[in-house]
Amino acid sequence: MYCYDALANTYAEKVKAALWVLRFKYSNDVSDLEKALPFLQKSLDYYSTLTKLTENEYLYANSMQTKQRKIPMRGVDKTFIHWKEMMPVFTNELNHFKHSVDSLKSIKNTAAAKIIPYKNADVNVLSPDIESYIIDKNVQVFADTTSQIKEVTEQLIGLRGLKLSRGNQIKSGTEIKFTTKIPVKLLVGYFNQKDNKTLLPPQLEIDASANNYGQSEIKISNALVVNGFAPVNVHAYSFAAGTHTLTLGKGACLVLGFIDDKQELRIFNAGLDGRGKDIDWLFE
Repeated sequence: MYCYDALANTYAEKVKAALWVLRFKYSNDVSDLEKALPFLQKSLDYYSTLTKLTENEYLYANSMQTKQRKIPMRGVDKTFIHWKEMMPVFTNELNHFKHSVDSLKSIKNTAAAKIIPYKNADVNVLSPDIESYIIDKNVQVFADTTSQIKEVTEQLIGLRGLKLSRGNQIKSGTEIKFTTKIPVKLLVGYFNQKDNKTLLPPQLEIDASANNYGQSEIKISNALVVNGFAPVNVHAYSFAAGTHTLTLGKGACLVLGFIDDKQELRIFNAGLDGRGKDIDWLFE
């Protein structure tokens, strides 16, 4: 009963904090973030109580022992399977938030960190008859349509995308064969819409292989908008050095290019769906 109470209050206090953080998203008033701090601290205090109550009484938490869990951490290789393992994560989250608030108070401009575009990795595409294009506004993305990029997040500008036939994708799926001398990530864009002509994104809930390449979670939400389509979410497929073939199901998607596997790929929302800016950087 005490454990349930501590866990419930952990979430309750975070929800209270989230309301003030969401308010800041539209107000740009740092005082809104300051009002969130006491609730985040109380949330951490409750979680600390939960950790003490369970540390010597439970070997693990059953619901945490799965790679399919995305939030807050994955239970991979017998890590993050007990509540106590999350205590440092939540502590760092709070400390980073405090630092972000202090930084915002010291400057007038509340813009996020400087944007660094991704750099193309040197990859040899072996699949025949595939053209490439440089990602930017007003650029055609499919080989057989005139659809162009309307908006794109700065991180993707300059990447070398692959111009595939949308018709072939819908009819036969997508297959990319390539060779690389270094580990790379292949960025794939999924349209945020559901119909029989659009490739569905990886879904661990229904497909156990949906994270074989580390591709299950969205890396950049609402990263790109193509005329006539819903916003695009970007996923990343990781590959070791060597020759590989990536086979995707039937439906249209965007193959946005290769980057070095070592290049940082911070998860964020580019906000090109018209719903506002990304504020995840406050906690990361």
